[in-house]
Amino acid sequence: MRLIFTLAFAATACERQPDKPEAPASNSAAEILQTERRVSKPPAVVPLPKDQAELDRMVLAGYTPHDDHLHSPGVNECPLTKGNEAVM
Repeated sequence: MRLIFTLAFAATACERQPDKPEAPASNSAAEILQTERRVSKPPAVVPLPKDQAELDRMVLAGYTPHDDHLHSPGVNECPLTKGNEAVM
C-alpha cells in the first residue's frame, strides 16, 4: 500500500511545473565575486612589541610609533586621542 502511494506521489511530482521561472544568468561569476569581496584593513592601533628587532621590522614595514603603540601604514589620526593629535 505504501508503495502505491509513493509511486503516485512521485509521478505527480515529476509532472508538476516549477512555481517560479529561473532567473536568467546575466551576471558572470567575476561580477558576482567582485561585488561580494570585502576589503581587509589592518588595525589602526597595534601594541608595541617587546622585542626591539620586531619593532625595527615593523617600522621598516611602514608602521608609525606613537606613545605606547604603533599605527598601521596610512593611519593619520590616533583613535586613542580622539582626534586631538596627528600621527607623524
